[in-house]
Amino acid sequence: MAISIQNHESWGLYLLRRLRNARAKLYTFLVRSYFRRLESHLHPDTEIINPQYVSIGRNVVIRPGVWLYAITGDPSSPDRFQPSLEIENGCSIGRFCHITCSNRVVLGEEVFLTEGILITDSSHGYEDPNTPVIAQSVVSSGPVVIGCGTWIGNGARILGRVSIGRNCVIGANCVVTNMDIPDHSVVVGIPARIVRRYDQALKLWRRTDAHGNFTDAGQPTERRECIDRP
Repeated sequence: MAISIQNHESWGLYLLRRLRNARAKLYTFLVRSYFRRLESHLHPDTEIINPQYVSIGRNVVIRPGVWLYAITGDPSSPDRFQPSLEIENGCSIGRFCHITCSNRVVLGEEVFLTEGILITDSSHGYEDPNTPVIAQSVVSSGPVVIGCGTWIGNGARILGRVSIGRNCVIGANCVVTNMDIPDHSVVVGIPARIVRRYDQALKLWRRTDAHGNFTDAGQPTERRECIDRP
């Protein structure tokens, strides 16, 4: 068998990569039956709690350090929720992303999560001032649905009931809460706001107000405006 090593990769690094791939394949084989659906290889360093509520499609890449948690209950009621965490075909999830779900979280096909992103459809209640927050009931406010082809930048936070359309760009460190974002939008800031959207009728990108309504005269905008502005 002929083995070709590209880009001047050393034999040691090549063999280490092959061993890691073999380890992922073995780990996936051992845990597949616990999932609702698992059609991609999992890295052994991925932590998944309650995989029976998790679906992972084909050609999904999940980097080391990712945490997926399907929340079924809280201290007051261990079986309150029937969560559904759905990761569709072709998604890429970067290192140290954290996804929790007590209602429903959906990543459409070919969603790209970079690194250190939090996506959650729930939080802890704090109504009782005399009880530690960790001991209070979980508040489920989802679902979170992220459309096919969307890209989410490093450190972004997607919280509560959120709908993000197809082929959107969510800027680094954005905080998106209880928001509906239309297809082909560019979103930045804390709190998140829409700054640009693709006009299907005119076939060009246009400036918008925070809610996605066009504010320009239909003239093309430069790409750097949506990247450099806070």
